[in-house]
Amino acid sequence: MADLAHTSVPTWVADAPGAVTPDRTGSTWILVGAGTDGVAQTERWRDALLAGGASVQDIRVLHAAGGRTENLGAALTTALGQARVGVRVALAGPVGACLALRGVAVRAGTEDDELVVAPVGTGPLDIHCCHCLATTPAVAAIGDVVTCDSCGRRLVIYHHVSRRTGRLMGYQIDAEEATHG
Repeated sequence: MADLAHTSVPTWVADAPGAVTPDRTGSTWILVGAGTDGVAQTERWRDALLAGGASVQDIRVLHAAGGRTENLGAALTTALGQARVGVRVALAGPVGACLALRGVAVRAGTEDDELVVAPVGTGPLDIHCCHCLATTPAVAAIGDVVTCDSCGRRLVIYHHVSRRTGRLMGYQIDAEEATHG
């Protein structure tokens, strides 16, 4: 596998789950939890922020215990549309959900220094087929091979992730092999 320091994959994708905390310099916080472990992490963050002097009105918690990022993404878009200067966003959940939700936050204008991500739990990654442009969810890792749900090609999961969509690129495993006709 490639050295992820020289790719578009965020460093937190490969990090072991740790005790990251939201930036306390914010004036308000949006805490987003996908999946059971993500929900539990947002509760810990909320408790820590409250213990540090934040008020309940300054903290917005968005949950999806089932890990469905579609509804959570829409809720995050709405929350960020209502946000003002000083908002901090903290995302917790499976890597695939965190990548997708990070894409939502980036599209809404959130800067990297306003965002904390804590991957916890397990779940699928979204793989973008660069041949047919479909998205295939797969429980896999960078370098693994999956089958595209749309075109059936066997795709290598490449170490490139779209900041805008949170999808990893997949390309046909034998695309660089010469064909004999």
